[in-house]
Amino acid sequence: MKKSVKRGVISDYLPWILIAVAVLVIVLLAVFVIKGKGISIIERIKSLFGG
Repeated sequence: MKKSVKRGVISDYLPWILIAVAVLVIVLLAVFVIKGKGISIIERIKSLFGG
């Protein structure tokens, strides 16, 4: 009975875990691209919000 409860919890949270991992990968790739271009991450964030 406990196995089915654990499987239910995992299946409920699995899409959110996958989305979180995908977002983390995208953010890390963006950081490496920005560093590769020589642009400061803080400057980039300021330009996004500051216009």
